[in-house]
Amino acid sequence: MAAGRKRTRTAGFTTVELVVTLVIIGILAAIALPRFQDNTAFTQRGFSDEVRATLRYAQKIAITKRREVCVDFPPGQVVLTFNPSTVPGAACSSAVNLPGQSAPYVVNVPTGIALIASANFRFNGLGQPSVAPVTVALTGRALPITVAAETGYVFN
Repeated sequence: MAAGRKRTRTAGFTTVELVVTLVIIGILAAIALPRFQDNTAFTQRGFSDEVRATLRYAQKIAITKRREVCVDFPPGQVVLTFNPSTVPGAACSSAVNLPGQSAPYVVNVPTGIALIASANFRFNGLGQPSVAPVTVALTGRALPITVAAETGYVFN
C-alpha cells in the first residue's frame, strides 16, 4: 500500500453480482412458476391419497365393527356406510362417521378430476371386498387404486 493513501471499503453489491442474481432469479421464475400455477398434478396426487386412505379406513371399520361397510361411488363422491345388522347382504343404512366427528364420511371429488370405479362394493367383517378386484381410476393418474381380492389390501 502506498504511503499516505487509505484504503476505504464501500458497502453494497457490484454490478456483476447484481446481474448474476437477476439472471438466476429469471431462470428460476421461468422454470418454477408454471409448475406452481398449474397445480393439477398436486391435486390429483392429493385426491388419490385421500381415496386410498378412505378405502383403508372402510376396511378397518369393517374389521373393527365386524360388520359390512359399503363403499359407494355416486357422481362426484365417495361415500361410506355400514350394515347395522349381522345379516350379510342387508342394506347399508347407517353412515360411517368421520373419525372423532358426527359428520358422515363423504369425500367430494375436486373440480377437474374424474373418478371411475369398477363397481360399488362392500368390505365384510374380515376386511375382504365383495367384488374382486376393485379398481378406482382417476383422470391424469397412470396407476389406478386397486383393492386386492383375498386380503382387501389397498394399493396402486
